[in-house]
Amino acid sequence: MNLRKPPISWGIAILIAIGLGLLWSLRDYLFLLYLRENYQFEWPRLWLHVANYSTWGILFPLVHHWIRRTQEHQDRYRLIGSILLIGFGLSVLHELVSNILFFGMLHFTGKELISADTFRHIFRALPAALISRMVEFGIIYTIYSAINFQRKLRDQRIAMAEIQSQLSGAQLNALRLQLQPHFLFNTLNTISALMEFDKKEAQRIVSRLGSLLRVVLDQEKSNLIPLREELEFIQNYLKIEQTRFQDRLEVEFDIEEQAQQVQVPSLILQPLVENAIKHGFASQSGDGKITIAGRIADGQQLLLEVRDNGKGSTAEQSALLKKGIGLQNVRERLSLLYGERAGFGLQSAPGEGFVVTLAIPTQKPTL
Repeated sequence: MNLRKPPISWGIAILIAIGLGLLWSLRDYLFLLYLRENYQFEWPRLWLHVANYSTWGILFPLVHHWIRRTQEHQDRYRLIGSILLIGFGLSVLHELVSNILFFGMLHFTGKELISADTFRHIFRALPAALISRMVEFGIIYTIYSAINFQRKLRDQRIAMAEIQSQLSGAQLNALRLQLQPHFLFNTLNTISALMEFDKKEAQRIVSRLGSLLRVVLDQEKSNLIPLREELEFIQNYLKIEQTRFQDRLEVEFDIEEQAQQVQVPSLILQPLVENAIKHGFASQSGDGKITIAGRIADGQQLLLEVRDNGKGSTAEQSALLKKGIGLQNVRERLSLLYGERAGFGLQSAPGEGFVVTLAIPTQKPTL
């Protein structure tokens, strides 16, 4: 990115230039006041610095244009050559304008009339004046380069943040799209099984499924919802599953009132509950129980726990995550949204069922 837009307006540049001229004149006044006690400070010396710096303010649009042109060069040697050439040209133009301002004011006020001696003085002082102007141009160019670098750095950070946000959002949506068909297919299998012996109950499940799908479609607009809404979704989901398993499935909720207001990723509990049903007791003939608990820990984290009393497993967590997409997606979603601030734990032992624990920050992520 180059400096197409000046960092300040033309009027502000002129005011800054006048201020610098007055400040430099004050320095001269104080210097002469203490070193030459009999010296009487005259206003032409004041006008000399004001005219010099005001000229840079007047030439500000032209200076901005040519500095921007030099920064378009990629080759180092061409860049250096352009800086020197443009700096010299602007210095000559500066001397022309500033001398007109300075000697024109002296002539207009009658302090010193323009004559041949005036032009001889200008030409004798020109080499030293051009060196001073080149140094001043170098300072201006350095300031511009610093502003340009700061703008580039800021824009790159904004662009990277936008790209990261878009990428993370796309990844989150992809993970959720993987979860939704997984849940849908299992529910349709339940409806298909019920159609053979209880059509009315199958119709009720279809109605509940329609309600669940409306919630899922609404959640496409947001990755975060209050835990209260997530629990309502899970309760509807479990009603479908309880119909499938009749009286074999018992569900218990132990959620603190304060915890229900915390924002959580939508559909974060459904794969955990599904895992508890599938691996907890669906493959055995006995009754099953699922407990969903939630509490605030240290005021900074929401701890969610999904526990079942199934047969459990001796496999390690990494092996259990590879068996199904649900648990792995839960962990990946938490990582994308919260990074290291979130936690995921999975424990199981033979005869003790599964215990999945989520630690979710109470503060919303920045995505």
